[in-house]
Amino acid sequence: MLNRDQLSSVLWFVIGFLICASSIPYRLGELRAPDMGFMPFWTGVAMCLLSALVFLEGTKAKKCGTKWENPFRGARWAKPLIAFLALIVYALLLEWLGFILTTLLLVGFLLRTIYPQKWSVVISASVLTSLMTYVVFRVWLQTQLPAGILSF
Repeated sequence: MLNRDQLSSVLWFVIGFLICASSIPYRLGELRAPDMGFMPFWTGVAMCLLSALVFLEGTKAKKCGTKWENPFRGARWAKPLIAFLALIVYALLLEWLGFILTTLLLVGFLLRTIYPQKWSVVISASVLTSLMTYVVFRVWLQTQLPAGILSF
């Protein structure tokens, strides 16, 4: 039976191989003039190589007597589930409330619920985060962000 590292490396090897195979029809090009399939192909190759290394390490650990353990035993799911649900709500409210307000509420919620902080930290970090990300994405990178109810 495969141990945890061997099993996960086989999965990632298959994913890397599928990425390589699906990028070939897009033509790879050359290093001097890469085509559309160049980056995905070499990303898949890197995934295959790294997963092969992990497989070898897992084989080495198995020979040393390391047994398979359930990776989910003892896992605490409450905080990751809350963060995941908060991101879903963020995505649903983004168009309606706008980027700045929704980001402010998300960061504030996460700072208050996941690792509870003082209100002064929550408010200042939320405002700074939403304004700085707005400056980076809207001003510097000139991307379109939903304005929502704060359309200015």
